[in-house]
Amino acid sequence: MLKKCFLLLILFSTIIGCIGYHRIPKNENGERILNNKVQYKFKSIPCEKDLTKIDTSAYYVQIFEGRFYNEQEKKNRMVLMFHNDGYFKFTSVLYPKSNDISKNSINYGGKFKITDNLIELEKFYPSSGGRTNYYLRKIRHGKIEGNRIIFDDGFSLLSIYEKRYELK
Repeated sequence: MLKKCFLLLILFSTIIGCIGYHRIPKNENGERILNNKVQYKFKSIPCEKDLTKIDTSAYYVQIFEGRFYNEQEKKNRMVLMFHNDGYFKFTSVLYPKSNDISKNSINYGGKFKITDNLIELEKFYPSSGGRTNYYLRKIRHGKIEGNRIIFDDGFSLLSIYEKRYELK
């Protein structure tokens, strides 16, 4: 009996360890910052060819087509801003993030990678949806089609972002 409990404990801890939760500490300002133990997997800086596919001087603002959106989503559209160094800022129209947030902060956004007309965004999300020390790494896949970026995560989670030079 003790042997079975011990084996179940080892099996359970192995499964939990494979899920990919990462403990991310706070800095002196209370901001969650990636440290030496937890880093982005995307290390490369986009090349000139990749940067011609997206506009780093524009906003990519969420537009509403392809699925049902509630009124709160329509009022508070999400915004992506890409940088030449491989980072992106993820914010919203109603609650924009200040520019003094570190790029290594969980709250800033994350990193991106472009291969042909496919874009991947790497971001950390709270594991339980709220205030927690543990975050889950998520890589989101999308397609670049002209002035639009389309993310289709399945299960009706279609998100379309359109290039704009002003937030309207």
